[in-house]
Amino acid sequence: MNLNLDALRTELCHAFCNHVEVAAHSPDEAVIHLPMTARDGDYLSAYVQTSGGGWRISDKGITMMRLSYEHDLDRLLVGARERLYQTVLKETGLQDEDGELFLYVPANALINGLFALAQGIIRIEDMGLWTRTRIESAFYEDLRHIIESFVPQELRVETYSVPEVPDAAHYPVDYLIKTPGKPLYLFGVLNRDKARLATIILQHLSRHAPPFDSMVVYADMDDIPKPDVRRLIAAANDIVPSIHDKDIVLQKIKHRLAA
Repeated sequence: MNLNLDALRTELCHAFCNHVEVAAHSPDEAVIHLPMTARDGDYLSAYVQTSGGGWRISDKGITMMRLSYEHDLDRLLVGARERLYQTVLKETGLQDEDGELFLYVPANALINGLFALAQGIIRIEDMGLWTRTRIESAFYEDLRHIIESFVPQELRVETYSVPEVPDAAHYPVDYLIKTPGKPLYLFGVLNRDKARLATIILQHLSRHAPPFDSMVVYADMDDIPKPDVRRLIAAANDIVPSIHDKDIVLQKIKHRLAA
């Protein structure tokens, strides 16, 4: 039995249209209730008006209002969540103006614009589910991916204890990268606690381990208190301020491998 694509297309169009409600919001603006729901169970709404021969599609700030019920937005949109937020805006074509999410589309792209807005809203609302553990996991997964994409397996060791160092198990290195010269000890730093721990480990290794080079990759150095940043800068050889500076991370590792 062959699938009748024309009949399927007709059925989809009919079903979709039956579940989309259109109403006047103001004399020059309509509100479209989409058959998609937010985390609180309410249907997503898009506010549409003509603009320059096309359409301006907006959420009227409702997404941020929903998030504010559960979170302090000034604390939510920082660090990893802020970077994710900017990524969502870029990928969906949305703009943010004082908490209102909107985009402009050509006259023949209204449907695409509605889906882009809905996709962005859902992804942004999901940011409220990001726990500290999930953010930490995402950062270290990203760091692992960067290292594994460039450093051969035989030249790297994760969670490395330096031999012949007192209490070595209590002073682990995130990554040993074997080089022709001194070993490179690399640390990922997500937050203040890890910055302080990395400083303590490097100071201990400086006193007890054979000569080595060290490198620190921050999730975002601006998120770390300045006194902790200064202490770690004094203890490490190389600093990469943000994991998003992937090219800099690879350049510094490449330089050590070629030494």
